Amino acid sequence: MFGHLLDTLAAQDLVLMWPLLLTFLTLDASVGVGLIVPGDALLIVAGTTAGSPPEVLALIAAGVVACVAGASGGHWAGRTLGPRLRHGRLGRRIGEERWERAEELFERSRWALAVAYYLPVVHALTPAVAGALGMPYRRFMPWAVIGGTAWVSTYVTLGAVAGGVVREHAELLLPVAAVAALVIVAVSAAVRRAISPGRADSPEPSSASRPPR
Repeated sequence: MFGHLLDTLAAQDLVLMWPLLLTFLTLDASVGVGLIVPGDALLIVAGTTAGSPPEVLALIAAGVVACVAGASGGHWAGRTLGPRLRHGRLGRRIGEERWERAEELFERSRWALAVAYYLPVVHALTPAVAGALGMPYRRFMPWAVIGGTAWVSTYVTLGAVAGGVVREHAELLLPVAAVAALVIVAVSAAVRRAISPGRADSPEPSSASRPPR
């Protein structure tokens, strides 16, 4: 049954999927939709509808464009609203802990801004935090583009592979879904570990702490 559904979706024009990806991922980081519905799941579902490599690439392109738009909107909101965004009604609903977790990314190296896309919820806040902390747009966006491209490509491709397997072997639906979920959890855990305080780049030793020559 699910295999038949995937075949039906794959037969549809990509015009039906593009607006969904563009709208959701644009709102994901610009107004915080990603705080409610993780974009990872949407990307995987979108990938299952692709019936050929060109369709996979088309979905990835749409997703990247939307990520850039969402990151731009989130950065603008953070720069414009600043503390009001964090301490307002929406900010309080998000929770101080999530804001602090997003801020911690700025205490790591800049590449942490890119891999933050693999952290559900947190990545939806990082553009606004970057803007609120005064990070210039031209410095923030290259990392957002790199991270968004990697994130979208990973999960759309995973969805396409999973969808292809299920179309051929419908009885593998549950195992394939479980593997996809485990991949998301494993990637998220690996990223959290990589950017944890213990993994942060250590500062250069001071002259007083250097061993004598």
